[in-house]
Amino acid sequence: MKQLIGLLLGLSCAASACALTPGPNDVLVRVADVGAGLCCVVQMPGSHYMVYDTGNWKDAGATCLSAVRELVPEEQSIDLMVLSHTDSDHLGAAADILEEYDVDRVLHTGARRYGKTAKTLKRTRAAIRAAVAEDDTEELNLRRTGDISGTRFQFGPATVTLVCGFGKLPQDWDLTSDAERNNAPSIVVRLQYKGRSVLFCGDAVGRHSGTEDDDALIATEAFMVENRDAVSIDSEVLIAPHHGADNGSSNAFIRAVTPEYVVFSAGHEYEHPRRTTAARYLSAGVAKKRLLRTDWGDDEGDVEWGEGRVPGAKDQPGDDDVDILIRSDGSIAVDYRDPQHPAPDP
Repeated sequence: MKQLIGLLLGLSCAASACALTPGPNDVLVRVADVGAGLCCVVQMPGSHYMVYDTGNWKDAGATCLSAVRELVPEEQSIDLMVLSHTDSDHLGAAADILEEYDVDRVLHTGARRYGKTAKTLKRTRAAIRAAVAEDDTEELNLRRTGDISGTRFQFGPATVTLVCGFGKLPQDWDLTSDAERNNAPSIVVRLQYKGRSVLFCGDAVGRHSGTEDDDALIATEAFMVENRDAVSIDSEVLIAPHHGADNGSSNAFIRAVTPEYVVFSAGHEYEHPRRTTAARYLSAGVAKKRLLRTDWGDDEGDVEWGEGRVPGAKDQPGDDDVDILIRSDGSIAVDYRDPQHPAPDP
């Protein structure tokens, strides 16, 4: 019955190109178009809010901060801020959000930074220290706590589960570059509401970029797949690892998640999402129209997935937000905020 309701609602929305409007008992996840970065803002029943990653440093996080301001009233606190890892395209607005809002809990890896440490990371860590000292913010630093995968946070009727995250990388992981070592600690969380789930993956690593081994499975994704009986990753919606890079979204991981919808948070940089990555989701049975991207119309050549490409176009941030709505009846809808975009298959 829930699937039928979701189908009918989806057909209605597809026909009218309507925006997704949450009711008071619905959950809304907005994947903000911040260019080449990630910012997710989550609105839950009972005035509960989560922010997962905070956008790109190139605009000082302004696009992400705007998305937070739009969904989180200034008088409300943010229950949980998750900073998946140390890359500055995930930390742009963190300090400003911590200064502007009361944040009850900050979850971050505390991991060491390989290569040059970005100014954005230093400012973020200073803002966390200030929030702890001045606002009684609880800091969960995985470098201090160790492995706490499986920890659950209850926000009214919604649950957020820490799937994995690493303050210190396991010594037996096969990582071959600083980029892999910076990305692999990524904190992954799973939002559950009314029997539906959204999986937020940061820049989780699951394969070496360019490998031709279709069964390759390493690092973060291997940990999640191997531990899925203890901490489930099965989810209707997947915020794709590493913006759709080829070094994530392994076949084994996709099979374990079984997503119905996949969102690539990407911009005009790094040729994301990759054509090879999209092909793995299509081969797993995800419908092409259910692969959504925050850089719709972008053109970075044949390495990038070509769906929706506009020749010579350079996608700009701010116009391709993706909304995920889990309604109180258990139905789910995923769509672009801009009604000019093609609606996903219902």
